[in-house]
Amino acid sequence: MNWNLFDRARRQVGPVERDLIEAYAQNRVTRRSFIRRGVILGLSAPLMSAVIAACGDDDGDEAGETSDTTAAGEGGDEGAAPTQGGSLSAAIQFGDANSGLDPLNMLDLGTYSVLSQSFEYLVGLGPDGNIAPTALATGWSPNEDGSVWTFDLREGVMWQEGTEFTSADVAATFDRMAIAGAGVAGVLSEGSTDSSDPLKAVVTLDSPNGNFPVLVSIFNPQSLITPADYTDGTTLDARSTGTGAWMLDSFDATTFTVVFVPNPNWWGGSVNLDSITLRGFESIGTAVAAMQAREVDMVQQFNVIDGSALLNDANFTLLKPPAANHRQLWFNTQDGQYTDALVRQALAYTLNREQMVATLFEGQGIVANDHPIYPTLPFFDETAVPQRTRDIDMAKQLLADAGFPDGITGDIQVGNLQEIPDMAAIVQQNAAEAGFNLNVSVTDNSDFYGAYWCPGGDEPTKPCGPSAEIGIVDYGHRPTPDIYFGRALATGGDWNSSNYASDEFDRLFGEYQASIDVEGQTTAVSSIQQLLHQDTPACYAFYFDYLSGHDQSVSGVEVTALGHMQFQNASKSA
Repeated sequence: MNWNLFDRARRQVGPVERDLIEAYAQNRVTRRSFIRRGVILGLSAPLMSAVIAACGDDDGDEAGETSDTTAAGEGGDEGAAPTQGGSLSAAIQFGDANSGLDPLNMLDLGTYSVLSQSFEYLVGLGPDGNIAPTALATGWSPNEDGSVWTFDLREGVMWQEGTEFTSADVAATFDRMAIAGAGVAGVLSEGSTDSSDPLKAVVTLDSPNGNFPVLVSIFNPQSLITPADYTDGTTLDARSTGTGAWMLDSFDATTFTVVFVPNPNWWGGSVNLDSITLRGFESIGTAVAAMQAREVDMVQQFNVIDGSALLNDANFTLLKPPAANHRQLWFNTQDGQYTDALVRQALAYTLNREQMVATLFEGQGIVANDHPIYPTLPFFDETAVPQRTRDIDMAKQLLADAGFPDGITGDIQVGNLQEIPDMAAIVQQNAAEAGFNLNVSVTDNSDFYGAYWCPGGDEPTKPCGPSAEIGIVDYGHRPTPDIYFGRALATGGDWNSSNYASDEFDRLFGEYQASIDVEGQTTAVSSIQQLLHQDTPACYAFYFDYLSGHDQSVSGVEVTALGHMQFQNASKSA
């Protein structure tokens, strides 16, 4: 141990960060966990490197651990000098007509990608696919208990309308998020941000929260920073502005085709391309076909089944950012045939998870255990509950115990998105052996989200009202499970299609949020894993790899497993 170097690092930080540094020095957290947690707390890369060096661990990851895949992906000529000029086109998911280009209320990956060209996040994307001070905040830090977070803002940023970006814009955005929910329900309230210093946003939370920077980062898509006088429901095509590298040039809602041109006043400097075009596609198959024919230069996302030709294309650069992507098979816990946890457990025991990973993703994924906590997270407890496996006898017994000895008949509601209908067919086949007679009902995504997933309700404990009694919905990657917990499982969550209302879950979620140290988070998350395994408000059968990519003529693109494509450093050779 180099005590001089170690003490010098400790003296530079507050009590929360110091606790993490000491936990690492005492081997209570791994090197990987130290880095991941340090980034969220706002520790700089040089300081973390100094701590690692002081502790004598500068030889790379521990045994059994690997570094995150870079956001840029694999196989590209990312180090070559960028080509100036030219246009780039990308195939994206067709955006939801219900929300249009609304930064606060959007729900789909296509719209996420479109709006993040003009608008930016407070906390951005790092080269390792984690959060980083690469956007409107240059740094952040908590107070001693994580109830107040201070964000240092980037100087010289201008809105495309010609006014200066300040902390007042951050405060107004956070107010709109607080009113709408937007992933911060119960975390902060309207009026919580002090904007007296134009280059500092000081946020006082409703209660301590150890992961708050993630909730205002690129991994909470609805947290895009918009001008102070922006109003909820305004769309980018109605008011074309932003602080980002690209300015909206045109938008065709009928084809969901969006053209952007460079923002000459972007704080990051000039970009390489003359324009980018994002083209909406209703299906992955047609997007892949367009990529194969080189009608587009890039595809936002594809799956193994539809995109096998791209995986074997020597002129295609594959991008695989870090991904905790999953499909949530939800049950309406308050209405219909799945109000008894025994019935929900019964269906969970019918699932052949290995079959799903093998068939739907050709092995590019891992089995999950009916909770949304990715197993490489620092606070995941692998000993909390045994892996749920297929057990038809158990499923039949649980159905009988719940009063359904002759089984259950009904529909699985799904949207027509990627492999989800195929997953529903596997669920249908798996569950039939235990007495579930399920019909797969496939609808267009807009109808699915509006009518079946979360049509809305006016009861506090039934936020999604008459949601389908069973259905499958997609969830993109987040580096922590806060959004999955707060929006999809907490009582009153605006994405809680299960209408799950558990005082015990809410209590444990609050303990997890308030925990600044990894040990406290682990204790809470272990109990959450056990509770969700018992209550089974939803099944989480697998996590799958996110696949994106582009022609070899393209370089410098960064992607996330939430559909973002960052083109500010992109170029395209002739």
